[in-house]
Amino acid sequence: LDPDKKTPDHHVPRDPRLIRLTGVHPFNVEAPLSDLYNEGFLTSPELFYVRNHGAVPEVKDEDIPDWEFTVEGLVENPLKLTLRELLAEYDQVTCPITLVCAGNRRKEQNQVRKTKGFSWGAAGVSTALFTGVVMADVLKRARPRKGARYVCMEGADKLPNGYYGTSVKLNWVMDPERGMMLAHMMNGEMLRPDHGKPLRVVIPGQIGGRSVKWLKKITITDVPSDNWYHIYDNRVLPTSVSPEESANNPAWWRDERYAIYDLSTNSAIAYPAHEEQLCVVGAPENYRVKGYAYGGGGRRVTRVEVSIDKGKTWRLGKIDYAEDRYREAGEHHLFGGTLDMTWRESSFCWCFWNIDVPVAELKDAKDILVRAMDESMNVQPRDMYWSVLGMMNNPWYRITISHENDYLRFEHPTQPALMPGGWMERVKNAGGNLMNGYWGEKIDGEDAEQPVKEAATEVRMTKDGLDRPVTIDELRKHDSEKEPWFVVNGEVYDGTPFLNEHPGGAQSIVSAAGMDGSDEFMAIRKYQKSLRIADWHAESMKTARQLKL
Repeated sequence: LDPDKKTPDHHVPRDPRLIRLTGVHPFNVEAPLSDLYNEGFLTSPELFYVRNHGAVPEVKDEDIPDWEFTVEGLVENPLKLTLRELLAEYDQVTCPITLVCAGNRRKEQNQVRKTKGFSWGAAGVSTALFTGVVMADVLKRARPRKGARYVCMEGADKLPNGYYGTSVKLNWVMDPERGMMLAHMMNGEMLRPDHGKPLRVVIPGQIGGRSVKWLKKITITDVPSDNWYHIYDNRVLPTSVSPEESANNPAWWRDERYAIYDLSTNSAIAYPAHEEQLCVVGAPENYRVKGYAYGGGGRRVTRVEVSIDKGKTWRLGKIDYAEDRYREAGEHHLFGGTLDMTWRESSFCWCFWNIDVPVAELKDAKDILVRAMDESMNVQPRDMYWSVLGMMNNPWYRITISHENDYLRFEHPTQPALMPGGWMERVKNAGGNLMNGYWGEKIDGEDAEQPVKEAATEVRMTKDGLDRPVTIDELRKHDSEKEPWFVVNGEVYDGTPFLNEHPGGAQSIVSAAGMDGSDEFMAIRKYQKSLRIADWHAESMKTARQLKL
């Protein structure tokens, strides 16, 4: 696509329907929620969500058989394997698995108070048939030593703070009910570059951040990974910990109690879609409300409930467990691997739910709420648990109903990325307190409590006395890495002095050369993973040579 041509990802084909959450680069995207739901149980690679921390490693097709990874650390028999050997020497399996980004639905938390993460909507979730090798089979050949407790994994994506890596517990990997695998195929074809071509880890039931892409190294240890991205990402710190406190006290990040592994129970409404309108004149008797739900750790979603009276009463939805049709089919050979789920009790996939609601009752309702529960009776909470990274957001999913003449208009809580819209934005702009327990609405006829407004600290990005007009033609002459000029909010900046030191890499600047990068800059500001990086970025922009457009 045109936006990718000036980035390191110029070699990666992508679908233009995907919504970019962090500007042009790096590539972090989700599909429009309706498009994702309409694809059904399995998600095509084109619409599968993507979470990239940096550039996608370019792997030529002819080099794929010789792709190497190692197994080392606390093992009796260290291994160095090529993909060719992995295919020839190990049994191949195929299994449907749902992956979910830990930031799914984060935009709702960012509406309450800005987190240190970018704004995912409710489509940071996708499902595919993955084919590969059971990870435990590889580790058994390596023979972990006594005292080994963790499996640390590292990819080939080189980032500002080293290669991306993380870890999970060794006993989880060795448990066949957990189903952890090394995958090389997705829906019957080679992995796409954005999804880890040619080899990735796939860990069912846990956050997507544990499923390392472009796998190069497995290290068996007695302690969790010391990788920067394992420590400073994918955590839910106590809600009392502010962004400032988390930046000033690294001990919060190194407390393994706050690391996220298993997914929390979650659900969302796909239909009615955002801004959908229903004419009540001549409407059918019932409207079918429908959406998705998923559990974590292999736990099955056992009920999905819908309320149209603000949670006073609930009605039970119908659940379609498409995953069970693979279980019931018995043993099959599919996409070069054995698909056999007859023995497995774990549930690795999302389910779809629906319920028919009389239109006459919708006419009297102000909103639709949904909540899910899993087989351990873990139920979605009514209220949000805000945290610094905005992860694992799973309160009841709520859409509002506006009555406009003969029409009902439905509004979802948010829209992803910087897209405007959603009832949360509307309520917040009107002065409502989204955390008052009533979604910011008035309580018993009185005004809702006014929210405490965050003090906005504006960093000046212009230089006093500098007022030089720049023509569009002059700007376009500086569209290369030699002297990259770019525009943010009507001001022209020369990024040349910062090509070697920018925390996001020189490519973040070069990609915007000769163009208006306002949207990307604003998105990246939300994307920064630590206040230290954010502060450095702001100070760099402040001292950059600034010109007037």
